[in-house]
Amino acid sequence: MALVRHTYTDAWYLPGGGVKKGESIEAALLRELEEEVAVVGPKIERALGVYHSQREAKDDHIIIYAARTVSDASSDLQKADLMEIEEARWFSLDQVPSSTSAATVRRISEYRSGATGSGAW
Repeated sequence: MALVRHTYTDAWYLPGGGVKKGESIEAALLRELEEEVAVVGPKIERALGVYHSQREAKDDHIIIYAARTVSDASSDLQKADLMEIEEARWFSLDQVPSSTSAATVRRISEYRSGATGSGAW
């Protein structure tokens, strides 16, 4: 599983970001993976969940997808956006860093159990 640490926080998160005006969710997913970790052309497997977030004075819906790389996943991830991404790494589902954000830990747990997530982020 790919996780990133941003330049503005110490916690690990799933890669991702916002959808631009006029952009499809699929296009945003592909763009964000390329921008953050230089993953190009992944195979989107399924939506894992849709969540509602009102953090940071926002009112957002967050959609999490499972995707697989078509390249050698054993190679190191590249931190493509050097201004935003401090570190990008692959982790085993059994070796999630202790400094992973609570929401990311919840999403990983849902993925491992096969659950489709919803509700509050």
